[in-house]
Parts: sequence; C-alpha cells; structure tokens
Amino acid sequence: MVPKLVLLKGKPTAGKSTAWHSLRENKKMKDWIFIDSARMKGQFGHLDDKTRKELGKKLLFYALKQVMPLKKNILIEEMSEKTVRKYINPIINKYKYQLITFYFEISIEEAYKRNVRRAKEKWHPYMKKKKLEYFHKYHVEEHKDDINPIIVDCDKLNKKQVVNFILKNLKL
Repeated sequence: MVPKLVLLKGKPTAGKSTAWHSLRENKKMKDWIFIDSARMKGQFGHLDDKTRKELGKKLLFYALKQVMPLKKNILIEEMSEKTVRKYINPIINKYKYQLITFYFEISIEEAYKRNVRRAKEKWHPYMKKKKLEYFHKYHVEEHKDDINPIIVDCDKLNKKQVVNFILKNLKL
C-alpha cells in the first residue's frame, strides 16, 4: 500500500485544527502519525517571526525525514504543498508517498462569525477583522501553487461532515 502524506491547510477559522484533532481521535486513523507544524513553530515563539518560521520548518522536515522511512501515513496541519515539495520532495519520491492536500475554504462572513465564537476558548486567540481579511487574501494567493487540492467547503459542511469528507477522500 502506498503511504500518504496529507496536508490540511487553508484560511483562518475554517476548521483545520478542529478537523486535525477529530481525525487524530478517529479509530480509522489510529496508526497514522499526526504532526502539528504550527505547534512546532510555536516552540520558538519568543524569537522574531522570520526566525520562528524558519526553525519551525527545519524541525518539521527533520521529523519527517526520520519518520518517512517507516512508510506510515502522516497528517500535517498548517503546511503548504509548495513548501513540503521544496524541502523534501526527494524523500517523498524515495519512499513513494502520495501527497494529498486538503484546502479548507470559508467565506469571510462565516470566518468572522467563527472568529467571535472561538475567541471564547482560551487556546484560540481572537483575530481582528483586518488581520483575518489579510490572511484570507494571503491564503488565496498561496493556494494557487497547490497541485489538485481537495477543496473542503467549510461554509457548507459542519465539523462531523468535514471529518467524514476527509475520510471518504482518503478512502478510509
């Protein structure tokens, strides 16, 4: 069986973290390796933004280089296909991983609503409107580099439906 390297990426407040946690608890994915690249970057939160991001990438790709020879399925939150291919494409090819990207799409209106709701949770900071709008535009540009991403329409799907959609597309 071909091992999968699955990326969850997309706009802020679309539900990537929620899906990541739900998939991690799903029995169908019990043998998968889950990597939260945002948390890896967060380990360097006391450093400037550029250094934090670069060290986070190095830590992520070092971990992937250690894990991929096991040929286990891997799910990563918050990483672009372009970046993954730039840093480890030879390893992806060497171990014959199938790279699958799920792109979480959400309208700015729904994103505003979710942002207000999730701000009540201690683990998720509130994002001001201008910053939310900026990141939505940023993700539209970044998304252009993906090769055939699977679009997750988070305006139409609830949490459970998102997880089921991903499992179905992974053929689990």
